[in-house]
Amino acid sequence: MIRPIGSGGMGEVYLGEQVSLGRKVAIKVLHHDLHLQPGMSERFKREARLLSAVEHPAVVRIIDFGESGDSACLVMELVEGDSLFELLRSGPLAPARALTVLHQLAEGLAAIHDKGIIHRDIKPENVFLTRTARGEQARLLDFGIARLIEPEADSNVSQVGVVLGTPEYLSPEQAIGARVDARSDLYCFGVLAYRVLSGRLPFDGPDPRRYIAQHANAAPLPLDRAAPGLSIHPTLVALVMRLLEKDPANRFQNAHVLADALAAAAAGPLPATVTPPGVLVPGGAPVSSGTAAFGASPAVPSLGSALASASPEAADGAKGSPPGSVPWDAPANNQSPAAAHSLPPPAGSGTAAFGVAPPATSLPPPAGSGTAAFGVAPPATSLPPPTGSGTAAFGAAPPATSLPPPTGSGTALFGALANSLPPMASGGGLASKPQNLTLMLTSIQGFAELTSRQTREEHLRMLETYEGLLLPLLKEYEGKLVQKRGDSLLAVFSSPTGAVLCGMGMQDRLWRHNQALPPETRLHVRVCLHAGEVLLMRDSVLGEPMEVVKAAEQVALADEVTFTESVNLARNRAEVAAEACGAIPLPGRGESLQLYRSKHTAAEGPPFGGRDMGSAPTEKRAVLPGKLSLEALGQKLTGLLGTRTRRLVGLGLAGGVLLFGGVGLWLWNQSPAVQARRLLEAGKPAEALKRLDAVPAEDRKDPELRQVRALALHGLKRHNDEHEVLLGLDADQREDLEPQALDALAEDFGADESDKGLRKLLGALPKDPLRSHFESLAEGDASAKQWGALRYLEASQETKGLDLVEVYMTALALEDCGVRAKAARRLGALGSTEAVPALTKLAGQPKEKQLLGSKNCGQDEAAAALQTLEKSR
Repeated sequence: MIRPIGSGGMGEVYLGEQVSLGRKVAIKVLHHDLHLQPGMSERFKREARLLSAVEHPAVVRIIDFGESGDSACLVMELVEGDSLFELLRSGPLAPARALTVLHQLAEGLAAIHDKGIIHRDIKPENVFLTRTARGEQARLLDFGIARLIEPEADSNVSQVGVVLGTPEYLSPEQAIGARVDARSDLYCFGVLAYRVLSGRLPFDGPDPRRYIAQHANAAPLPLDRAAPGLSIHPTLVALVMRLLEKDPANRFQNAHVLADALAAAAAGPLPATVTPPGVLVPGGAPVSSGTAAFGASPAVPSLGSALASASPEAADGAKGSPPGSVPWDAPANNQSPAAAHSLPPPAGSGTAAFGVAPPATSLPPPAGSGTAAFGVAPPATSLPPPTGSGTAAFGAAPPATSLPPPTGSGTALFGALANSLPPMASGGGLASKPQNLTLMLTSIQGFAELTSRQTREEHLRMLETYEGLLLPLLKEYEGKLVQKRGDSLLAVFSSPTGAVLCGMGMQDRLWRHNQALPPETRLHVRVCLHAGEVLLMRDSVLGEPMEVVKAAEQVALADEVTFTESVNLARNRAEVAAEACGAIPLPGRGESLQLYRSKHTAAEGPPFGGRDMGSAPTEKRAVLPGKLSLEALGQKLTGLLGTRTRRLVGLGLAGGVLLFGGVGLWLWNQSPAVQARRLLEAGKPAEALKRLDAVPAEDRKDPELRQVRALALHGLKRHNDEHEVLLGLDADQREDLEPQALDALAEDFGADESDKGLRKLLGALPKDPLRSHFESLAEGDASAKQWGALRYLEASQETKGLDLVEVYMTALALEDCGVRAKAARRLGALGSTEAVPALTKLAGQPKEKQLLGSKNCGQDEAAAALQTLEKSR
């Protein structure tokens, strides 16, 4: 215990330290009189076990629990960030940010409900927004604790009359002391969503007694009256108002359906801001909702009878919406809920994200920034276009009334690219979950001025040339084009390093193009990158990272590759050299984000040394290193001559490479590191180590030689020696550890999680690049390195961005029987029924016949896990 940090109706919260791991935690100590209630001790243990089984990025993790005398406590992950309650003091969140937060919370709520836990106290004070490498993450606190003070289901104490929760956010069931289920949480979520989007509550109160009465028997103010700016998005308004239905049978029936509906709603047109709270639109018909039917809601007695007569089928979602409405959780034609409730997707190519094709007869120049939607006049019924850069339009799907897109768009060429990218939803809907991707946004400097001097034909030729120069490089570097809007191109990459290299290749190609043109017609392009967790659609990207990359584009210089701190942390420093170049304010926050740009590698010629001439992304290269810059090649060649002659001939030899490229290539091929890598690629680690041992002792401290030596030792299974070699690297050299070395360390950890030397080495490596690389491995195909990366991330409690059930199911495919058994046991402990098909498949596999019986290869553990999951239902 360090110090108290808060208190509530259930107990006191203290800042503590878990001494064994040296990390800060939050310790919630329940009130003594609460713990002394009959049966509380057993109930506390049961509930604490349920709470600790919840694993989701949007839910604060329960680490431990315990009892001592007349006290009990829960040890929780310490969440540092911004309280949603404090953020809302200054007004509603921007709609795009609000939807991202609400979607994350809905998914977290679904994870809680899947464990049979009801939160009972959803409110802004119990939501924190934390900053991660993947962007902003909403976290839900204090889930399920209130259930401890409810009477047991089979006790003699009636639940009717017990009112739990915060008056402003009570469900009608809670308000009248009736039984509650998961749909009660959805009502409270609706109140939270209402306030996040409008800045005010759906009822005026002002005191607790009146709030309780209004939740039970009053109609809420329609959301589009509280936030008139949302009137352009009736789907979202109807969604929130449906959550506020008095009768639970008329709400969404589970949080999974709610999450899908929020994802679909995010595809609609969103205003940049909403009307400040308290400013109402006079008159205006409210959105159709049972709760807003002329201000008359069911009386409390009828609500009670409705609850008492609700059938189990209704509780499970068999009953739908009010008569005449289309049930949101019962999509027609076998569509997914997200597809069923989104606005009709635009036909044709993904480039139709902008909705309107340029008129065929004229092309008036756009006002404002050149990146605005060129040549597109907004429909008469739409909102005015945003001022400033037109890239602000990215991330918003077109209105349903927009004109059809042009056919034959160039983005169709990229439909089959980037197999390594996670799949996108079809039909314009959102992917099933947020994905960690690197966004690239490009735009032409002075675009508006250029087009004002051009004819339509000249303008179209310029755009065709621009796209023809840049788009082929996306394919080479495994990027995927998502949107085109005028001169702005939006693409996504699974690899931050690949994205930076692609941007460098683009600038090199543009440099070559400009050499043959007069200055006034040259193309000078901004390339901006940011990495984070986004929702990827067929033709748009949603999430805060989209706002960040747009902010970076506003200040970026042309002819450069500019990227944010998140990309800088994840890039391969051996491939990309960078320098700081200022900062930008984070949208909606009072802090800034550091910007970087790729360093030019040549004083003359292409700025990045010809990255456009056949180079490939780092992750797809063979074990052999790729092309070297002249400077790096000169260093390699001078290294071959020994330390005594380096100073004399270094510069001359590096320059001589220009004249004697063949000789230089021959010398480069004699490099011990190159020869050893080739031997490793051929499966000859002993010979590779022998070649490295022949290097003079004074040259063996070269960082590259050390890394290659570690790879050779790994191949020989001399893991202690492998780790000692890498520990001998300086701190700055460990920052440039190559992917193959990290892969080897992941395999080592999977083989022996108790290796103290390995844990020491991994702890000495830069945290963020290691975590990023291991997350990529853990989400990959089943392999020894996938398993080791997963186990290390769990051991170091860095699994917030991982779907643990999915990655452990992947590990079941390994041939290693020990891994299969551990993965099956872990899936049983995670408690998710999503694992049932994979566990059933493993449990049903025939066992290998042996002399003294059959060999268990995870089948027994899979069967035991299935029994555990069955009991938890």
